[in-house]
Amino acid sequence: MKGFCYRCGYEGELIEGLCRECYAQVYPLFHIPEEIRIEVCHMCGSYKRRTWQDPRGEDLYSILEEIAYYATKDNIKKAHKNIQVEIIPQEPRQMPGGKRTKVEIPVKVIGRGRLPGEDRERTMEKEVTVRLQMVQCPRCSRYMSNYYEATLQVRAMNRPLTEEEKEELDRFVRKEVEKRLKKDRMAFISKFIPKKEGLDYQIGSMGGARNIASSIKAKYGGKIKETAKLVGVDKNSGKNLYRITIVVRIPEYKVGDIVEYRDKVYKVVSIKEDKLYLEDITERGEKIPVPWSTAEKETRLLKKWEECPTATVISVSPETVIAMDDSSYEVYEYNNIFKDIEEGDVLRIYKKDDVSYVVGVDKKEKRED
Repeated sequence: MKGFCYRCGYEGELIEGLCRECYAQVYPLFHIPEEIRIEVCHMCGSYKRRTWQDPRGEDLYSILEEIAYYATKDNIKKAHKNIQVEIIPQEPRQMPGGKRTKVEIPVKVIGRGRLPGEDRERTMEKEVTVRLQMVQCPRCSRYMSNYYEATLQVRAMNRPLTEEEKEELDRFVRKEVEKRLKKDRMAFISKFIPKKEGLDYQIGSMGGARNIASSIKAKYGGKIKETAKLVGVDKNSGKNLYRITIVVRIPEYKVGDIVEYRDKVYKVVSIKEDKLYLEDITERGEKIPVPWSTAEKETRLLKKWEECPTATVISVSPETVIAMDDSSYEVYEYNNIFKDIEEGDVLRIYKKDDVSYVVGVDKKEKRED
């Protein structure tokens, strides 16, 4: 459609009564403020979009570029969904004055496309400034005030944790916390309290504590018990506020240990998340699963694997295996039900009613390695 532009008087092809230049001015491809402010935590480097989030970058400049990019992206309003926008953060600038460092980041925004009614694509460029407002995020504020929603207690059934177990479990918990923080920013350790009987952690979020407890149980087996305590009322919502205590009890036993269960002697052959699997040492091959709730009450440790006496194999025939006790030099004879047994192999034995039972075999090659 030809005519006179009602804005500048140009005569020629018009779009809704405007020449192309006036149309572009009246109807830009996108709208964005010239100055954008974004809150950034001066302690952890997280920044606030709709919610607080940790930066994906690792070095300072990549983090600042990331912050400037998303601050700009969140404030762009495109005139049409088909408009393509490119965001190019520039070199950050440190501004003088103030108790905290003031940083602003120039950003170039380039839009390309055409609006309905236009017959050709056009480009629009705009310079904006992203200003960083240095604050303290809710997570760091709560962390600094020793805030916590849950206490995670790690224990063993019917005994204290050994020092080796404490070290291993502490490493595992901290790795799980590190992974959880990527999804739940409040899942930090507010306080670590080592105790004689186990380990206590005060965790910033209930969900984080529950997740870590489940991970411990999945790896080591055992059982979880949770209790809650009313600690106050939320001023805004009026809802009750609770703190929870989660106790994870790992098994008293390890694979290979000898235990008593309902007046019979078993070897622990497997530890799973929900059950303990036992094998009767007097009837090889009979394996039974025992839920942890039952195992904690009805099983008793008789001998740890490493405490079981040893006997060295001195003779092997298709029918029998003869071994000599490495301490008492007593000679034992067993039916040859073993696979690939040979002279020099070491048997782990357990004695019941003056009868010795083989509960494991330590191959000669393995010991030499």
